[in-house]
Amino acid sequence: MVRVLVCDQIDIKRLSLGPSFEVDYRPALSREELLSVAGNYEVFVVRSRTKVDREVLERANRLKLVARPGTGLDNVDVGFAKERGVAVANSPESLVEAVAEQVVLAMLALSRKLVQADTGTRSGKWEKNALVGRELRGKVLGVVGFGRIGRRIAEIGKTLGMTILAYDVVAVPPDVTRPLGARMVPLDELFASSDYITLHVPMTPDTAHMVDAPRIATMKQRSVLVNMSRGGVVDEDALASALRAGSIGGAALDVFEKEPPSGAILSAPNVILTPHIGGQTEEAQANAIEVIGEKVRAFFKAP
Repeated sequence: MVRVLVCDQIDIKRLSLGPSFEVDYRPALSREELLSVAGNYEVFVVRSRTKVDREVLERANRLKLVARPGTGLDNVDVGFAKERGVAVANSPESLVEAVAEQVVLAMLALSRKLVQADTGTRSGKWEKNALVGRELRGKVLGVVGFGRIGRRIAEIGKTLGMTILAYDVVAVPPDVTRPLGARMVPLDELFASSDYITLHVPMTPDTAHMVDAPRIATMKQRSVLVNMSRGGVVDEDALASALRAGSIGGAALDVFEKEPPSGAILSAPNVILTPHIGGQTEEAQANAIEVIGEKVRAFFKAP
């Protein structure tokens, strides 16, 4: 019998591990409790709340697999897990459509000034003449990180009549870019040339504050930045300064260096702030858990 500890809140029925697994569902488990019981399980199932760091992994002497429904593994020390022979799995493929739709929604909302329009109308204003927006058609969309989500956004952007520029540290073959109408360019060229920039990169030492004050300064004055990847990729104070100065057109952030966020970004103009909901659709959440269940069963060769 494989013992599984589910540390965070999920729809446990969708995990569907079957009779080969004994599942303990403890979504409110504290760190101290996790450290005390870590050695009892072969599998951890976590979301973003639970940190599976070196200390936890050292206590988990029976652990074989850490499984995280969804995308991102920032809360798992993947390198140390590998040293200890512990596999790590997630299900980023399950969130592609949800995140892509959220990115396009943010681009449209900023372009058409929807938040300002809603707030003004509710307060008795009728600002029709002041709310002249822009269309996405004919604009340049820069996609930073050309994996599953980036490619789906490029596909939607192409359908909307946008020109697609893309950047990735990994070589992307022409048979992938050609159908999407995408051109791979250096990161500096992408930032300088794009009207809309969307970020889809992991949090690593190389991507920490990838979007800092000097890089923001290269953006077009009316350009829009969207970050649905990881909070630490953007220097939030630098972004807030640029928004206040009017040196860029707007931004949408769904992820933050510290969640919930604080500081200057909360009072910056022309920015939409959402509480890490890029993958929060009924369909994506259900699929993320189902896919992880399949990967856990496959790892242990269970039916």
